[in-house]
Amino acid sequence: MDELAYLALTSQVENPIRDRVAYQLHLRLQGTPLDVGREWTGIDTEGKDGTVVARRLDLAIVERWGRRSRRYPPPVRGVAEFKAVRTCSAQSTGDLTRIYKMVTADIIKCRSQYGDVLSPIHSVVLLPHAQVMGRVAEHVIKDVYKLLWTGQLFQADTMREKAVSGVAARLEPLGPVRTGMIDGGKALGMHVTLPYVILGPIMSDTVDALVNKWELPAVTPP
Repeated sequence: MDELAYLALTSQVENPIRDRVAYQLHLRLQGTPLDVGREWTGIDTEGKDGTVVARRLDLAIVERWGRRSRRYPPPVRGVAEFKAVRTCSAQSTGDLTRIYKMVTADIIKCRSQYGDVLSPIHSVVLLPHAQVMGRVAEHVIKDVYKLLWTGQLFQADTMREKAVSGVAARLEPLGPVRTGMIDGGKALGMHVTLPYVILGPIMSDTVDALVNKWELPAVTPP
């Protein structure tokens, strides 16, 4: 249990969470015609200079499809993108706008070079929150001084709640949102919880509206 706390404190934690989700989906989908890809690059998109480049997706559920070919990619049955932002960096209006832009950039990239939307799309925003429990191992904790001097020294549950509610409200116009929390355990003198906001499924017309709003091409480089 404390492994998650250690991972969240020493680096970004979205990859370990994504990997566990992917493996659980892999187990659940055994015996079906579906497979799960991590950092999947099975489709092409158009880069800034007009060349064709591979699109990397955090997690994709795809139909089993003979030999691999990006020219004839397998049908995609679901996409999930993962982001992690510490609660101390999800407090202000500016913070929430930055998170919104990160999420919408991930959503926009879930399109093929032909403009097809790889739906359904989900976005998972993890909000790791560390509270001091004892002597802190400052020499190995990522962003330790920001953690210590933004209220988390004082067991600031209100900071965690504000981050979750703020991110959920900012993303809600894009689709349904759900919230929850994982207890990551204790490590390096801190107790870590991982609140999360799950957005989705996101509809194709929402993706089209985002592309038009930001005046971006149909797809952007990975």
